[in-house]
Amino acid sequence: MTRPGLVIGAAIVAAAGATAAWLMLPPQTASRLADAIKPVADAVKPTAQSATIAVPESTSPPEVTSADFGQPEAPSTTTAAATAKDKEASSVDWPALPIDEVRDRANGDDVIAMEELARRLVQGIGVAKDQQAAAGWLLRAAQRGSGQSAFNVGVMYERGFVVERDSTKAIEWYRKAAEANVPMAKHNLALLLRDGKGAPRNGKEAIELLQSAARQGMAASMFTLGDIYEHGDEGLKDPAIALAWFAIAAEFERQTSRGGESALAKMASQRVQVLQRILMPGELERAQQFGQAEFKQIVEALQPPKPAAPPPTETAGLPQPAFPPLPPAASASEPPGWPKAADDQIRVIQQALVDLKLLRDKPDGALGPMTRSAIRAFQRSVAMPETGDPTVDVFLALQDAIKAEAAKAESADKAQAAKADAPPVAAAEPIADVWPSTTVDQVKVIQTLLRDLNFSREAPDGVLGPATRAAIRDYERSLGLAQTGEPSKTLFDSLKEVRGLTAPVTKSD
Repeated sequence: MTRPGLVIGAAIVAAAGATAAWLMLPPQTASRLADAIKPVADAVKPTAQSATIAVPESTSPPEVTSADFGQPEAPSTTTAAATAKDKEASSVDWPALPIDEVRDRANGDDVIAMEELARRLVQGIGVAKDQQAAAGWLLRAAQRGSGQSAFNVGVMYERGFVVERDSTKAIEWYRKAAEANVPMAKHNLALLLRDGKGAPRNGKEAIELLQSAARQGMAASMFTLGDIYEHGDEGLKDPAIALAWFAIAAEFERQTSRGGESALAKMASQRVQVLQRILMPGELERAQQFGQAEFKQIVEALQPPKPAAPPPTETAGLPQPAFPPLPPAASASEPPGWPKAADDQIRVIQQALVDLKLLRDKPDGALGPMTRSAIRAFQRSVAMPETGDPTVDVFLALQDAIKAEAAKAESADKAQAAKADAPPVAAAEPIADVWPSTTVDQVKVIQTLLRDLNFSREAPDGVLGPATRAAIRDYERSLGLAQTGEPSKTLFDSLKEVRGLTAPVTKSD
């Protein structure tokens, strides 16, 4: 039997998730510790009756979690006697032990008993709550080599529980916990070193600590690495690597939350989406390759030791990184008209956008904001993902749209010719006041109204192309209507009504 909070479960990945959940924010706000300690080595030494010692009332910090008193991953002592003692302690059913027996074991220098007694004193289990006495036991456990207790003592100094806030002492205890391989301590220590609190700034060591903690399943460290690479802290700006770390953090959090989505996962997902939109296909591919390699290291590090005899098995059930889908690779046989050089590819796409009246600039082979905006407008009009990237799929879709426009224009010309040959009919009402009967005139009147309302700059031509569809969608979006991109009498009536509200009154002859 094991006591709660000392052994963090048998499932390694789940354990890492529980650890990651312990610290999700910078050290100023994230640490959840419910005990405090005096800043002296010779703090009040608890005795068998220490649970009832009267101490000054202290401000109650947040409620503890099971991770507050987690057992170090590696034993703090190396002697055979100590190892045997640790093995014996790990088999104890700690929750079932009477408080007096726990105290006796703690007084006998049993580190796990010290941590258990501290937990009970904090939570008031079988004894009156006494945070200061609990802190004293944690200090004793830390002084005897407990990495987790050293981390908790570091948090006390950083947060200023009972003691005065002291970043220098916090760093001292975080270092001891980091040496005991406590990932939370590595994360907190890295942030202090990055910000230069309690010690001179040391970005290089901060990055190394964050990478080490991330590879132990510390999702907050994964996110922080993404933030550093995105903004270029310590001269490390690399949006592709930032995307990889954000994607790893988001997926790791989802997997360890059993399908739930934490605040950290949501933030990481948002950063992934932003970076995915601005990176070129080559950079997205590099991000995916880096992320898969890094995630593999994390999964392998969290795997329990495998038996020697059986052959290696696949890591079934372990989370895999969910990176944004990359643009599809070009096929071996390129489509007709698709150039080899990147600037020529951009140029032919620009020309197609000009032909469809989605771009006014002269094709120059440079992928600027106007070209990206025009590509997105086209992608939106044909229900493609709005990436703004000049891919072969966009090129093919543009060619199809140009062919469709040509066919519609030909049909419109035939309709106009047939109309000219028809016998004269009674004069119709002005086109802006009634819904026309022919498709060409319907499109033309919609185009006229869209231009009057500044949703389009094109001359009405009666052709329902991507530019007209995009203008219709923009209008529908602005009024909160369903975005169809299709001309209709309902749309016509709405446009007329809005134009009547916004257009100046003109005098008639």
